[in-house]
Amino acid sequence: MAASKFWTITIFGCLSIGQSLGGTARGADLLPPPPPDAPVAIGDGWYLRVDATVSDYARPRDASLPPAGSPPLVRLNLDPVPSYGGGVGYRINDWLRVDATVDQRIGSRYSAYSSGSNFRTGYNVEAGELDVLTGLVNVYADLGTWWGLTPYIGAGIGFADKGFGKAYTQTTCLSAFCDGNPGTGLRDRVRRPSHSVTSLAWALTGGVSYAVGNGFSIDTSYRYVDLGRARTGTDAYGFDSRLKDLASHEVRVGLRYSFASGPGPLADLSLPRWNRNPYE
Repeated sequence: MAASKFWTITIFGCLSIGQSLGGTARGADLLPPPPPDAPVAIGDGWYLRVDATVSDYARPRDASLPPAGSPPLVRLNLDPVPSYGGGVGYRINDWLRVDATVDQRIGSRYSAYSSGSNFRTGYNVEAGELDVLTGLVNVYADLGTWWGLTPYIGAGIGFADKGFGKAYTQTTCLSAFCDGNPGTGLRDRVRRPSHSVTSLAWALTGGVSYAVGNGFSIDTSYRYVDLGRARTGTDAYGFDSRLKDLASHEVRVGLRYSFASGPGPLADLSLPRWNRNPYE
């Protein structure tokens, strides 16, 4: 009788311990697995851009210091020119991005006129060529997307390097001795040395972009760039050509490539296939 009671207690204890261990094991099975390591996004947010631009300079103003009684320059003009550039940018979030751009404008022909006789006996012409390099850091706000189009506004600040070269002044006499020398016609050119001025520049931009897919976007915009001053070197008579309030109205067409963009709205468009089997 005692032996039977002993085996009954032993079996009951083993069953209780097994049940307890089984419950613990099932409890452990319910614990969630540890989260996997988050993948590291390489290049996320970065983009490159290239731009082609037409730069139309606002009418410049004369900043020279002519002698007392000398007439002011009239018909100051800088020809519109093409330019090209590029840069690198970073998208901070869905509506804010920044980039750094460099743009080189082809040399623009400069001309201006003056005449102490109101063009009756003769006149002077100033001429030269102005090329402008800008480097800007820009901030843009994207204003939402409709039908694939994303309008934006932006502002930038940086530097403008203005090279003023191929400069000269020349007198044309319409009557003899208009400049104290006999005869009429063109006098010899007085050349003015090239000179470069680097100063602060700032810009305001408004445009629209369209994502064409595979990370590429077409970007068109208008940009106003304030460029500051420019001048030539001093000629043999102690004079130079000086300009102030230089600015450029620019229309830009560019291409952006984002390293983290997926297919765009054109990705699902099927291209025509020629010589296709009609039974496929």
